[in-house]
Amino acid sequence: MSAVSPPGVQRVIDNYVAEIPAAHWAETEAFVRNSVTGLGLQTRGVARNYLAATSKFAQWLWQTAAADLDPAVAFRPSLVRRFVCEVMPDHGETYRQQTAQRLNTLVAHFTTTTPDRQTRKDPASVRPYASRELVIFRSSAARRTNVDRRANAHVLLALGAGAGLRAEEIALSRVSDVTADGEDLLVSVHGRHPRTVPLRVGWRRTLVTGINDRAPGDWLFSGYRLPEYPARVIHQFGIDVPEEPTPSATRLRATWLVGQLNAGLRLDTLLQLAGLTSPTSLAPYVRAMTQENQTCLRRLITGAVVTS
Repeated sequence: MSAVSPPGVQRVIDNYVAEIPAAHWAETEAFVRNSVTGLGLQTRGVARNYLAATSKFAQWLWQTAAADLDPAVAFRPSLVRRFVCEVMPDHGETYRQQTAQRLNTLVAHFTTTTPDRQTRKDPASVRPYASRELVIFRSSAARRTNVDRRANAHVLLALGAGAGLRAEEIALSRVSDVTADGEDLLVSVHGRHPRTVPLRVGWRRTLVTGINDRAPGDWLFSGYRLPEYPARVIHQFGIDVPEEPTPSATRLRATWLVGQLNAGLRLDTLLQLAGLTSPTSLAPYVRAMTQENQTCLRRLITGAVVTS
């Protein structure tokens, strides 16, 4: 059964008018509203974002591509690629990527084709944090103005830099997902890539501080979750307390990934622990690795140094 938007969200969709010429909107409005209605979005802000992206795409289709304004026909990866390349080259990379992601969500919803995966060659988000930056974040976590904010800051640091979880995975984690195995703490990850990740030793105390004797059923990261975008509770954290330095969940994950690569963890094991399916996903993190000492590197290549 398809999801249905709440009445307030549906009113936003029904009353939406795109900022395009009236004649263009008259030809495309039914397509735009019907397409976004089909997603069953649960919040007004997310609905407006999808309406804006879909209306731009629909105007381009109607003017240029001469495509049938039928969702099952219009939402094809090849048309989304053309739209992004022809209409959006002067927009910022983040805006282009977000628009493409929304359109590809519609591709996946209305068709059986596989949408393009949005990637950047070397995004800033793959840069690991330096040790001094992590020290600053630890200090900031202890200074937060109430118990929940302090717990959230510690949980974000521990699950990001200590276990490599994505923002959405952190948002979906509960206290009961952390279990002890001897001296180790194991984190059970839910979502599209379920797995169990041992927490790095240096982040055990941080995670225990974040849990702070809460009930097993509690969220590890406190706050309201949007049904269709749970990661927003993580991204909103730094906005709510702008005076404190807040790490990016994506860069914390990069810190964990690059650290594991620097330590020489086998790629197949790292892919499984990171919830990745292809070694090509690690390419930008490989480029962010610490440079080897050339003498040690030569000995390693020639076999003069034997590693266990």
